[in-house]
Amino acid sequence: MTSIRWVDSLLVRLDPAHRRLRLLWERLTERERRLVQILFSLLGALALWTAVDSLFWTPYLAKRGEIDTLRQEMLKVQGLAQEIQSTRSLIAAQSRRLGQEERGFSLIAYLEEEADHAHIRSQVTRMTPRNLPPEGPYRIGMVSMHLDSVDLPHAVYFLARLERSPHFIRITRLTMKRRFNDHSKLDLQIDVEAIQPA
Repeated sequence: MTSIRWVDSLLVRLDPAHRRLRLLWERLTERERRLVQILFSLLGALALWTAVDSLFWTPYLAKRGEIDTLRQEMLKVQGLAQEIQSTRSLIAAQSRRLGQEERGFSLIAYLEEEADHAHIRSQVTRMTPRNLPPEGPYRIGMVSMHLDSVDLPHAVYFLARLERSPHFIRITRLTMKRRFNDHSKLDLQIDVEAIQPA
């Protein structure tokens, strides 16, 4: 009952406004009426577009953006998967190669041999071997090597041969000092590690 009264009161209030609009419409010329109709058509089209945009287009664009983001993430994941596969293959190849490493390999003997190749064997003044804690199934040997009065070309050649070694060795420390009495010569201290099967 209350709702019927509310509707009746609303119609009573709207009736004068309706009459005024009707009078205004009747006073308009034919051309003005067409312009008003065009204006209302444009307003209706704008309202329709706004409704379509808010209900369909904007959510569609948001979902499309999410899909594009997911595609980019999937491409990144695929790239990472390929990198992981490549790394696994490299690790497997290096493990096979390390398994074939000579068990009787002597790092000191190898360094002396390489010093001979580089013609600096007489400049080796000290070689100190040391065993480091093993890493898994591999043992690590280290040698601290001192060379005195070596010229730069021979030093570079020696280091390059160590870096290109077919054995699993690595230079972990390198110190070069110029000799005070001959600036064309260097004193070197090199720490070299070798990885071998235990």
